[in-house]
This record gives sequence, C-alpha cells and structure tokens, in this order.
Amino acid sequence: MATKSFRIFATKEDLFSIFSDFQQNVKIHYFKCGRMYDLIETSDITKDSLFGINQKGNLLNSQWLVCYSDTIPLKRKNNMCLDNNIFFLDQEVNESSAVINIGGIYEDKTLFPTEISTIWYEKSESKELYTMLKKSCKKYTACTQHGYLIGKNALLCKEKYRFCTISIDSPRIYDLKLK
Repeated sequence: MATKSFRIFATKEDLFSIFSDFQQNVKIHYFKCGRMYDLIETSDITKDSLFGINQKGNLLNSQWLVCYSDTIPLKRKNNMCLDNNIFFLDQEVNESSAVINIGGIYEDKTLFPTEISTIWYEKSESKELYTMLKKSCKKYTACTQHGYLIGKNALLCKEKYRFCTISIDSPRIYDLKLK
C-alpha cells in the first residue's frame, strides 16, 4: 500500500468552494465512515448539516469515504462485535477511494484542518480521486505553511481563529502560527 495525505486549514466557506469545485469535475458520492448499521450516503457533502463544523475539538471529526458514483463500498465485519447487523466502513477494503476527515470551526474560535488521504495511492482510481481533491484544494489555497495548505478565507481570519493541529486541550505551542 502506498499512502498519501495532506491537510488544509479551511473555513466553512473555503470548504464549500473546494468541494463544490470537486463535485463539478467528477461524478462521485460520499459514505460516512465508522461503525454503523446502515450506509449513510450523499452526493453533495456540502449539504451535510455539520459540514465545516468541528464538534469534538480534535482532529477526528467527520470522516467520509469518497468513491466514484458507480462504486458501492465494501463493508467489513469485526469478529469482536457480537451484533451481526453492525459493520465498519473505511478504506481498508475499498481500494478505489479516498478519505476526507472534515475539519472546520470549533466553538467559533478554533480552526481544525481537513485531511485528505488515501492508503491505495498505487491504485489508479484512488490516485485520481486524491489528485483531483488536491487540485480543488489548491485552487482555493492562499499559501502553504509548515506543510499545511491555508485556505483563502482562513488566511483572512488568521487573527480570529486558533489554528489547532492536535486537540483543543493541547498546549498552544503546537498550534500553527501564521506569518
């Protein structure tokens, strides 16, 4: 497996521009990742009620599997789980996909990065999805600092938000300091 990932600090407005651009260029759909009973699917992630909002105050927020519209993701069963109706959805068994962990604004004072990644970069469809997502992000990026892309609106709000790289409880010394 070849892994690739990048992170972008982006406000809800930045994320809306990025994903609207991405969704115009390719027919895809998103599936909520994690442990569940039913697949949660959308073709427009910007319509999710919590889009661009970080509820947990850390990097793990709202993770989505991105697939081409003709792909139905494979579910995996965890033998440790006794309930046979519960399955897990992630990238492990879905070789033609990318993963988006949507960051965003936490309590109107902190900004967490959105991470886009794939563990299947050597697979052409995964590489293509990842590359198209990165191109859409770069269209709405103002600059790059310490390996993080910075969205245009996020840069304008650099005095308003704490750019948190780990968790709301982590010391501010670990935050990204914008120049």
